[in-house]
Amino acid sequence: MSKTLFTIAIILSLMGCNHSTSNPNTRSTPPSNDAPPSSAPDTETDNQEEESTSSFSMELRAQPSVDDQLGLIYEHFDHTLDRTDSLTGTDDNQDGIRDDIEAFLNMLEVEEPVRNALKQNARHVQDNLHYDFTEDTPENEDLAFEISKNYVKVIACEGFLGMPVRDMTNTSKTLVALTYNTKARTMAFLAYNRLLDGNTYVLLDDKEEYCE
Repeated sequence: MSKTLFTIAIILSLMGCNHSTSNPNTRSTPPSNDAPPSSAPDTETDNQEEESTSSFSMELRAQPSVDDQLGLIYEHFDHTLDRTDSLTGTDDNQDGIRDDIEAFLNMLEVEEPVRNALKQNARHVQDNLHYDFTEDTPENEDLAFEISKNYVKVIACEGFLGMPVRDMTNTSKTLVALTYNTKARTMAFLAYNRLLDGNTYVLLDDKEEYCE
């Protein structure tokens, strides 16, 4: 299979959303107004937050695809995305996924195997940011190719789980856009992607063994 070329336009469009950076937020509820300080629990506020969470979950479930769910989450929570100078961003649990992106995936109304496959995809997309690919050397070319080959495992896993091809493609593009959401990250991706020119890949059979 010819090397997949990711849509840079999507990446650049998200880079335009450079709000002031706040710490990544792993909450799984829509934004709500802060309740005033109180020594006793505010039952009314708690109920409102529960209703808001339930309403948002229902809205997610009503979306026609997983990628549409991600779009809705982005619409509500784009301000929580990590736009710091760090290439890899914050990953407190050290699972290879930027915490803000993992929070997006945790909000999805999907079965856990599908969520895990999407996390596998997110982990693959971010992997190249741990290395410096600015030099065009044989060693870097080999490393870039080894990293890129893991994407066929992602495809095989998502295929095994029955994800529609269009949703597989679109969620991958969205994860790329969310990951390379600063100029520095985009430039690092371009350096890595340049080393992949001319490479081809063989698709794997859709099997559970390729799911992490």
